[in-house]
Amino acid sequence: MRVRLLASAAILTAVGGGFLACNDSSTAPTSTTYVATLSGANEKPNPVTTPATGTATYTLTGNTLTYTITVTGLTSNATMSHIHVGSSAVAGPIVVPYTVYAIQNGLVTTGSIDLTNPVASGANTISGDSLKVLLNNGNAYTNVHTSNFPAGEIRGQIIKQ
Repeated sequence: MRVRLLASAAILTAVGGGFLACNDSSTAPTSTTYVATLSGANEKPNPVTTPATGTATYTLTGNTLTYTITVTGLTSNATMSHIHVGSSAVAGPIVVPYTVYAIQNGLVTTGSIDLTNPVASGANTISGDSLKVLLNNGNAYTNVHTSNFPAGEIRGQIIKQ
């Protein structure tokens, strides 16, 4: 009787452990990366002649969008940077503003956005879900403004990788 009870307990433990192993709910959310390659030639409606270049990298994990924008060779200090709505052919409205470092080379800004809340820029507000759609469809861009080019010195379309 005791042997049968121990054998039954061992079988239940093995089977139960198998069920637990199959029901692992600790899977981390997947990440999606987006990149914008910034240059003066991409500025609209008027391209800018500048030696400056930059990269904006975005990573979406769940409802958190992290971002890092770096530049090289701006002709004057960065004054602003944003995400705008629009294709590569238009100058669209700002939907995500950033606080920037006043630099010409290096890190312009970095941070994260909680997309469970709307993002506001002046009179424009966008939901996190709408921003995700824009990013996934390539209908948003990043630009960096400077003292010499207040309308924007470099710009790049945000492309899903």
